Amino acid sequence: MQLSCVMQLHYFSGCAILCLLMFHDKCLAYKIPNVDFEMLNERGFEVSIPDEPGMQRVFYLFQIDESCPALMDYITEPLSGNWVSKQKFSLQNNDKIQISVLVQYNDEIYEKSETRVILNARLLTTRDTKSQSISHPPDEGICQAYFNGEQETKPCKQAQTIARQGQRVCQGDLLFEDTFNTAELNRTTWKHDIRQRMYHVEEELVAFDDAQKNSYVREGQLHIVPTIATEVTEGSFKLGDRCTAIDSPEQECSISQGSFYTIKPPVYSAQLHTRNSFSFKYGKIIVRAKLPKGDWLFPYIMLQPISTHAESHYAKQLRIAYARGNAHLRSIQQEDISGNHLYGGMIVWHHGRAVQFLKERLSNVHYGDDFHNYTMIWNRDKITLMVDDEVYGELYDGLPFFNEKCFIIFGVTVGGFLNFDDNILPRDVKPYKNREPRAALAFWQHRDTWEPTWGKHSAMVIDHVRVYAE
Repeated sequence: MQLSCVMQLHYFSGCAILCLLMFHDKCLAYKIPNVDFEMLNERGFEVSIPDEPGMQRVFYLFQIDESCPALMDYITEPLSGNWVSKQKFSLQNNDKIQISVLVQYNDEIYEKSETRVILNARLLTTRDTKSQSISHPPDEGICQAYFNGEQETKPCKQAQTIARQGQRVCQGDLLFEDTFNTAELNRTTWKHDIRQRMYHVEEELVAFDDAQKNSYVREGQLHIVPTIATEVTEGSFKLGDRCTAIDSPEQECSISQGSFYTIKPPVYSAQLHTRNSFSFKYGKIIVRAKLPKGDWLFPYIMLQPISTHAESHYAKQLRIAYARGNAHLRSIQQEDISGNHLYGGMIVWHHGRAVQFLKERLSNVHYGDDFHNYTMIWNRDKITLMVDDEVYGELYDGLPFFNEKCFIIFGVTVGGFLNFDDNILPRDVKPYKNREPRAALAFWQHRDTWEPTWGKHSAMVIDHVRVYAE
C-alpha cells in the first residue's frame, strides 16, 4: 500500500504501530477532532472523524487488547462529511481498543491516539493524547507502509488469539510449548498448588503438594503421581507458609489433631499451573498425555480464567479432556462411565451448583492404557474437542462465561462430588458417600478395595503441551 507521506510501521513494545519519523518543534496549529466510535453488534464497529477544510487523507490503526497484527485503514475521501472506517472485527466485553489516527492536513501530518474499553456494551475513553505535528524529509516522496521495516516474507492472517502483552499474533503461531526435555521441571513456568482439599464435605480426598515423589520430569515427560499416605490419624497436618490456599487458608493449610470429623489426607498428589507465566484467550491447545488409571482417580487437564486462582473454590473450567480412572464403572442407568469414556467441555458454577457443557467419546480401551493427543480449539463462537485428530464434539453454549484469558492446569485428584456423583452411581459401589462428614475416613478404611487397582499406571504422564494462535 502506497501513501503520499513518509511513514513506516515498526514494532513498538513488541507490536506494529505507527512510527513517527520526525516531529516539528513549532507550535501546533491543528487539532484532530475526537473520534466517534460506534459498535455494530456482531457486524463489527465503525469509527469516524468529521471532515474539515484542509483535511486531505486519514490513516487509522486499531490495536485490540494489545494483540497483533493491528487492523489498518487508509481513507482518501470523506463520506457524507466524515472520514469513516468500518471494521468487521467483533468486539467483546472487556476488550480494550487503541485507536491511532494520522491526518494529512494542509500538506502536514498530525497524529493522536485514543483508547476505549468495552464494558457491558458501553464505551469508556481511558486515554486521549494530544495531536502532534510530524513531517518527513524534503527529498522523500511516496513510500510504502509495512511491518517491522521489511516486507513480509510470508502472509500473516490476523489471529483472534490474545496472549502476551504486545505480542504480534498470526494464525498458526506457536505461543507456548513445553516438551519437558530438561532435567527438572521448569519452576519459572509451572507453579504448584499446595493445600489440602478435604476442608469441605463435598471436596476431594487429597492434598496437593510439591514433593518430588508426586511430580517430576523423567526422560522428557512430566509425571504427576498420587501416593497413598501410610497413616492418617497420628499427629496434625500443617503446611505452614508453603500453603497457597486462597479461599479458606485456615482450613486448607492445616488439620487440627484429634478432630472428630477429619483425618489427615489419605492421598497426596500434585497440581501445577501457568497462571503467573502464561495465559491466553482463544487458541488451540494440544496436550499429549496418558491419563491415570486406578479406582477413584481423576485427572485435571484444563484451562481456568486468569481472574481466578488455581486454588479458587468452584472456579469456572475449560476441561480439555478427562476420563475417570476406574477400569470398570457403570452408572445407575448402566452407562459406561469408566476410563473408557472420554469427556471434554465447560464447567460453570451458578449459585454453588455446576452447570456442565460436555461432549463425550466412548472407546473400547481405557484412556490410561496409552498416550493420546487431546486438543481443544477455543474460538469466539465455538469450542472444538478432538482426540488424536478426530473431532468428537463442538460446543456453542456457555462461551460468554469465558471472556478473558485462561491459564493451564495439570493435576491428578481423588474422588470429588462432581467427578464421582453419588446420584449417578449404584448404592454401595463407592467406598464412601460424598456428603458424609467422615467420607475421607470411610475411603481410607476401605482402601483394600481400591489400593490394588493403583500401580505404575496410576500416574498421569504428559509428553508435551503446545498452544497455537487461532
